[in-house]
Amino acid sequence: MAGIKSLAKDTAIYGMSSIIGRFLNWCLVPLYTITFPVAEYGVVTYVYSVVALAMIILTYGMETGFFRFANHERWNNPMQVYSTALTSLAVTSSLFVMLVLAALKPVTHWMQCDGHSDYVVMMAVCVAIDAFLALPFSYLRYKKRPLRFAAIRLVNIGINIGLNLFFILLCPWLMRVSPGTVDWFYSPDFGIGYI
Repeated sequence: MAGIKSLAKDTAIYGMSSIIGRFLNWCLVPLYTITFPVAEYGVVTYVYSVVALAMIILTYGMETGFFRFANHERWNNPMQVYSTALTSLAVTSSLFVMLVLAALKPVTHWMQCDGHSDYVVMMAVCVAIDAFLALPFSYLRYKKRPLRFAAIRLVNIGINIGLNLFFILLCPWLMRVSPGTVDWFYSPDFGIGYI
């Protein structure tokens, strides 16, 4: 019975960190739609849909495979399974970034980001990093570290939201009141790139 209680508690912690993250990111949507023109924000929606598909392809079920093989009696060393899977994700994530960079112009056009290849490069790098980090998060779940898992996820979400608020709200205000404080790194023309 104690095992079921522990499992339920751990599952709630894993689930709540994901739900809280999605909810807080959803709360940013009104800010985006007020700040950016509809056509510009539409590009963000399209890029996010590509990101979701790319994450599925780049992780290729490695988290599930890790759990299966780390718990299998044939493999008595879960760290070997983990390092092999992590190496595989590192290679494929790096290849993904290199392929996107090699075909940057056509990919930029396909993603409807003409004139903003930097959006595509940022997307590719972020997706590659997220795909690579999927396994360390799975490893935390495997080691039954729900609080560390949730803490890292929530810190990541907090940094993301803080940077969004900084670049979308604070920097434009500072450009109006005291341009010298932010004009060396902030460019209003970058627009949705700050999302």
